[in-house]
Amino acid sequence: MPADPNGPRTVVTFIRGGIEVARSEVPGHLLEVNLPKSVELRRLSEGRVQLVEAEDPLLECCGEVQLPWVSRAGPGLSTLFVPPPSPFDQEDLKTMWQARNRLVARRRPPTSGDAEWSRLRRLVGDDVDWSALQDAVTSAAVLLSSWPTVLIASVNWLPVDRQGGRLLVSVTERSTRSHRLPGGDRSPAVTARRSTLSQDRALHALSAVAALLASRVDRVPGLDREPVMHDRLVGLFQHVAQRSQPKRPVGDPPPSAWPFVLASAYSNFLRALSAIRDLGPGGQKAPLSELWELYQVWVAETVRSALESELGSSALTDWRDTCIGRWRDDGAEVELHYQPKVPTSDGLRVLDRRYIAAVGELQPDLLLVRADSSEVRAIVLDAKKRSAEVVGDDLTTNASKYLWGIRSVIEPGRVPAIEGAVLVAPLGGEPSALPEGRADVVRAHPSRGLVTEVAPALLELLRGSLPPEPGWHAPWNRMRGSGQ
Repeated sequence: MPADPNGPRTVVTFIRGGIEVARSEVPGHLLEVNLPKSVELRRLSEGRVQLVEAEDPLLECCGEVQLPWVSRAGPGLSTLFVPPPSPFDQEDLKTMWQARNRLVARRRPPTSGDAEWSRLRRLVGDDVDWSALQDAVTSAAVLLSSWPTVLIASVNWLPVDRQGGRLLVSVTERSTRSHRLPGGDRSPAVTARRSTLSQDRALHALSAVAALLASRVDRVPGLDREPVMHDRLVGLFQHVAQRSQPKRPVGDPPPSAWPFVLASAYSNFLRALSAIRDLGPGGQKAPLSELWELYQVWVAETVRSALESELGSSALTDWRDTCIGRWRDDGAEVELHYQPKVPTSDGLRVLDRRYIAAVGELQPDLLLVRADSSEVRAIVLDAKKRSAEVVGDDLTTNASKYLWGIRSVIEPGRVPAIEGAVLVAPLGGEPSALPEGRADVVRAHPSRGLVTEVAPALLELLRGSLPPEPGWHAPWNRMRGSGQ
């Protein structure tokens, strides 16, 4: 077989539990890849690379990996799609990724260019991870304003009477270049001087991904209707690509030796390439992500949307806070918090109640709180990515830590201090054996959504409108009785 004119090729495989689940071949040398922390890149030999997933099954990853490469013909970008495990499929992955992007966009801090990004989102869509492109723009601006340099030693030959550099006596004496005076005078005509020059750090990898990002931004559908933004974005990444291009054909050092500002820009550029891969009609895919995180954020966005259907549009929330939804409910206030930390001291303040952790710090996925003039009531919801129904031991472990561990600062001896703990899982599961257990499992799957009765049931529990019997399970039993 004749040699490839563009150089060697690289076979990239994704390994899960010792088994290959995905493979791709790139027409060049594979550059560094932006991966979740639970995935390790192993270069086995020239032309063979493995992406090895952590052994913990709860850290399964799925989505599209961007594979940047360089060959004699220049840089390019290939992809490797890692399929999601059961009970999810590719469409579910896209649904969860879009929900994540909506939640991120809702919580994105205001910027000086907020109006421009808003126009761009209206032109192209709200389901794209615009924060990734913003991070890439910020990294490029920071890099160009403070580009890291390296001091390069050089030797120059200068006349004796000219200042400049450190005199290298031995080099001068050994060289015939210095013996140029007429009449046999052995005094040197020129001397060797050592000096250092400041030179920009350069990386083939960064130059390649910056050029690829500039090319991809140039082709964004709808961006041509914002010519000023188009030219500024494309020019910004082209400038980084040119400035990072090494002047000599030397290999890049290992990523651990890269200056932080270069490594950060490289990572953000790759993430932006993944985000912009989603632009345009159809064909949207999520970049490689840990599945539990995608499911968790989809649950948060879906619960928030379900509550909005019951209580109306949410009031504005502070992006620096954990609150992702705030409503009025018959004179009461309702707040939904995403990943609030309940500390072991001082306490977490939500509405008119401070919560404290009795054993160790706790961080539920969602905390739903309702406060009126007489009392404050709260429910914890925790997303659990499971491939089967949640069994009793799983429910006991995960619900009990919140029911026992979360206390009210003013009544630390009261257990439980919350109305209940609800696990949200793709295939559901059984509730606590007794109503007094105050624990339940709700089924929520991206392809089927969240059962419509969940939001009314949560609000019913928070309003305290249930009779003591038949107990805490009443709204959930009605939900299950609907056949959903």
